[in-house]
Amino acid sequence: MIDIVAALESSFDEIHYLDFYREIFPEGSFEEKGVYEDGKYNGIAVAIEKGGKRTKRLTVTDDLDAIADMAASDDFCLMSPISYIGKSRKSSNARLMYALAIDLDGIEERQQWEFFMEQIDRGHEMLKFVWGLPRPTYLISSGTGIHIYYVFQQPIPMFKNIVEQLEKLKKRLTWQAWTQGASSLHEKVQYESLFQGFRVVGTITKDGGRCRAFRTGEKVTVEYLNRFVPEEYRAENFVYKSDLHLEEAKKKYPEWYQQRIVEKRSKSTWTCKKDLYDWWIRKILEGAEQGHRYWCIMTLATYAQKCGVPRETLEEDAYGLIPFMNTRGDEFTEDDVLHALEAYTESYITYPIDTIVVRTGIAIEKNKRNGRKQVVHLERARAVQNIDYPNGEWRNKDGRPDKSQIVVDWRMAHPNGTKAECIRETGLSKPTVYSWWKKIDWVELRSSMNRKNMVQLSGADQQQAAQKVVAIVERIAKEKGISEEEAYKMFLKGEY
Repeated sequence: MIDIVAALESSFDEIHYLDFYREIFPEGSFEEKGVYEDGKYNGIAVAIEKGGKRTKRLTVTDDLDAIADMAASDDFCLMSPISYIGKSRKSSNARLMYALAIDLDGIEERQQWEFFMEQIDRGHEMLKFVWGLPRPTYLISSGTGIHIYYVFQQPIPMFKNIVEQLEKLKKRLTWQAWTQGASSLHEKVQYESLFQGFRVVGTITKDGGRCRAFRTGEKVTVEYLNRFVPEEYRAENFVYKSDLHLEEAKKKYPEWYQQRIVEKRSKSTWTCKKDLYDWWIRKILEGAEQGHRYWCIMTLATYAQKCGVPRETLEEDAYGLIPFMNTRGDEFTEDDVLHALEAYTESYITYPIDTIVVRTGIAIEKNKRNGRKQVVHLERARAVQNIDYPNGEWRNKDGRPDKSQIVVDWRMAHPNGTKAECIRETGLSKPTVYSWWKKIDWVELRSSMNRKNMVQLSGADQQQAAQKVVAIVERIAKEKGISEEEAYKMFLKGEY
């Protein structure tokens, strides 16, 4: 096992935690303590008492005293590199983003660390065979992994259209960091939102040490980050797209204005039966995995809010899942649960299903039955099928497997066989056999890329394997007209 702290110490200069936050939040970024009329915003941190369930929000003012207080405690402390208006960390209160941060776990062996260093050292040049990474401003030892910080030269306003672009950019950079050979957990990429809180530098980690910051580069621009991702993931349109001025909205939508602005009513949403909440608990027990457990509990909190489940019931169920979660990876603690339960608010009720699927790693099949029960839906589908295909033409004749499976089965039975022998013995055409011949090679490659086997490869072999995967993923994406993230998931599941 590699000692990440020692590796960082041998390569980079350590920066005191107060200097780290001062560079992220330059003097004058926040309000002065006790001065609340100058129109500036503040940082918001969350502190959770060690071993306990009590949490408190801390306002970070321009003196950064709150950060020093957190570093002097043994509490579990989180903070995002974002300024907020008011006292709540909800996304609608976010105003300026000072840095983009990515969590990276699974660096376990020396060759993985060296490969990660090569990614950020060679950067854009690495795109010749794998997707490289922009050079970070800081690397943070987080206890179980590293946090990658890209500190912006100028803070970025958190308008909705800008947030959507940056979310897409961050997701892509996260995918590149986790899947190109540096992490043993490349099959379980942990995606996080822009608003995710990270352990406060200087505070305690899970292993009892302290979060430490190491300077690795300079401040960056979004334009610089864009160079390292495909065009469709770049954040390029930063013009604020205002819909209506408030006075115009008052005239055009008087009912909305009265309810939302004057009466300050919550945004209306539909409620669900508790069945949805219970169903999600079952989904967690069936499919929760390391790297996604926090999001599973967070989603449970959103469903509890949506279904009208009391907080007491939610807490009992969420904390009760800890023993199970600890069977799915490294230690999952009460602190993890407590932080996830912050999603038990109205602002998370409309969390998109597609986002839930990505972050929890749990597939959710969308209901396309127009409210009909499954048995009725299937009867209707079969009836339509029989009308369209009265002779059963939709079936594979004689119930035989498709041609791709015939090729795979033959290669499994004849590991040293040739394409010509396969054509002769199966009776399939040459184009068919050639088209599907590499499928079994991809199966073997997927096997070599799992956590157990990946760490046994040399650095050069890891690079070669990553190069092959990138080529396959690009091919699948091009043929299917889908994103590379979707193609990578198809590759891992063998669905191509």
